[in-house]
Amino acid sequence: MVPRAFPVLLVLLFVAFPAVSAATSTAAAGVGPAAQSAQSQELDPENTTFHVQLRPNGDARWTIIERFNLTDENDTRAFETTRDAFLAGNSDRALLTEFRAANDAAATATGRDMALRNVSRDYEIDGDRGRLVLSFNWTNFAAVNGSRLSLQDAFYTPDGTWLTTLRSDQSLIISPPQGYTLTNSPPDSYFDNGNLRIDGGPTTTFERGDLDIVYEGDSTTQPGPNTGEFPLWTGMSLLLIVGLAAALLYLNGQDEFPGVGSVGTDSDDGGDAPAPEPPAVDGATDDIDAELLSDEERVERLLTRNGGRMKQARIVKETGWSNAKVSQLLSSMDEDGRIDKLRIGRENLISFPDEDVTEIED
Repeated sequence: MVPRAFPVLLVLLFVAFPAVSAATSTAAAGVGPAAQSAQSQELDPENTTFHVQLRPNGDARWTIIERFNLTDENDTRAFETTRDAFLAGNSDRALLTEFRAANDAAATATGRDMALRNVSRDYEIDGDRGRLVLSFNWTNFAAVNGSRLSLQDAFYTPDGTWLTTLRSDQSLIISPPQGYTLTNSPPDSYFDNGNLRIDGGPTTTFERGDLDIVYEGDSTTQPGPNTGEFPLWTGMSLLLIVGLAAALLYLNGQDEFPGVGSVGTDSDDGGDAPAPEPPAVDGATDDIDAELLSDEERVERLLTRNGGRMKQARIVKETGWSNAKVSQLLSSMDEDGRIDKLRIGRENLISFPDEDVTEIED
């Protein structure tokens, strides 16, 4: 028997969490007067997508996208109200609460150490369309066995499953890591641009074992979970490269490798010219494409560039993000212990943990 679903977001979505359903049994009526008031002032989404990006170590990046039709000025104003509450962390508070309850229940059922980390919120308005995006990392979401990722027990609770239904306006999309192949999937799922997709409907419900999803990676190329090891072929390739380099140097009459800080061009005195110093902060080069970094990593890179501390207003200026987004991102990073926030007058000073902030620069 499938447990009855109940709302976990005031206006954004409904996901069933039977682990705490006894405390929230008013599914049809919402979660009380506050929820009803928020629903009357905010805009309901047209559809919701739950995107799960798996990683080889079993972690998953969840991205929940709410899409809104903005047909007139009233819709636009309602979306702005919804957006402001969302960015402030108000309207999605129940979502995080229930996902954390699901995390705790799944951790108990699976015996894996799970946690929700790096929460971020964003929005987008494009003409007559609006989007709200909530993301977080769910650690150890998938069970890892060598190069196999299994998701079945990730949806378990000690006495059932926390995801019991998808509505007609909801979809669950699961993306594998690069190099992984789907070997088992639920009956009602299908492929969409290489992703596994399940669209909700009036009768879409789930019981234990229904979401039996398995991916297989190439065991010769995939690292083990959280080991930091690299595969055998990588070491062999490095040895081959070193051997070829040594052979070329020998054939060119050189008896040693060029020293660090030198290049193969000639200087005026006939010797090797010194190489220009690479741009570095604390001894690290800055050659990573910003588009490949997460929001948290971009903030950490900015802090590194600026000696480990910055004012919050400057982070807003450097990133071009909204004040609300930066505030929520920094609060999440502070909660996760990745940064420290120090209130100074009317401003926040952001620094790495244990950074000396006794001398404050403008």
